[in-house]
Amino acid sequence: MSGPELFSLTVPQLQERLVTSGLSKTGRKADLVTRLLQAQGPAESASTMEDNTAAASKNQLVKISFKSLEELEKTVIILEVEEGTRYSLTMEVPLTQAALTMLAGSPLGRELEVLDCRPEYEDRNPPVIDTSKVKFLKLRRLDLTHQAIKAVHLTADCFPLLEALSIDQPCARDPETFNTDLPNLCSMSFNFVTILDVKNFGRSLSRSPKLERFSGYKLWGLGRKAEHSLVLPSCISLDFYRSDDLRKLKLWAPRLEDLDLQACYSIKTVTLLDRRPNGFSGPEYQFTGEPSKFVVNCANTNEPGGNLVTSSRCKKVQRGVDFFRNTLSTNLREDMK
Repeated sequence: MSGPELFSLTVPQLQERLVTSGLSKTGRKADLVTRLLQAQGPAESASTMEDNTAAASKNQLVKISFKSLEELEKTVIILEVEEGTRYSLTMEVPLTQAALTMLAGSPLGRELEVLDCRPEYEDRNPPVIDTSKVKFLKLRRLDLTHQAIKAVHLTADCFPLLEALSIDQPCARDPETFNTDLPNLCSMSFNFVTILDVKNFGRSLSRSPKLERFSGYKLWGLGRKAEHSLVLPSCISLDFYRSDDLRKLKLWAPRLEDLDLQACYSIKTVTLLDRRPNGFSGPEYQFTGEPSKFVVNCANTNEPGGNLVTSSRCKKVQRGVDFFRNTLSTNLREDMK
């Protein structure tokens, strides 16, 4: 079996193989895999190459998970990565900057399509990562849950293929800034996140012309800027549920079907633009045809001023509380997989 295939097995399954081969079954998962790889003969190595080629031809996603940074470090050293094979990595412990940098520069990191960090929540001096310092050129989905981050900073030079981004309850500290430039991004989700400097929030979202769904449940700090201008030619769903301090929006979204302002207690004005603003003239921002109708959720807040609810595009203003609205971000995360 190949290294990725062995890592996809559970520890008991690896131990069973070691016992069958007359080898020691003690040690961490990476030790067990190393032992099995070293025990493979030439015939098995040839078979491994064929298996890897078959996996690549079938476009299968090889899933790997680690419960320690030691396992990760050992793996990037011994793992033989087959070019063209797709990889998904789940980390069950917080990443350090050193570990993230090592991963990004490894053969595994260069082929990685999915990175899912989901350690237990820890708010006492957790390690903090800075995504502006690394490149993952094939990554398509990034899910950070309970991972402390320096800033929401993801740009096309480092994450050119990223399609889905989810940040959920970063530990111990609030991200300093919001700066994204992701031309292929389709979905973006935030849960319980406070941004200290939001001056580039609108500009960042507007640099993702393929963005279809945005969810910001308890995305706080938006009120630190008086108004956010969003240019979203592909956006269908825009959700700011419990973004308490959001005050003003200026919005061009010709495909919008659903705008959630539920419990946006500070919202004052939402201006719906009929024309695409200047500065967004590329083909990715083009729109032809009739703009869509949409529903606005204004439960637990006053209807905002501006032309949003009086627009001919607004087919319904929902004022009842939707207790299940915050499940959208969960659905988004499932869509990313």
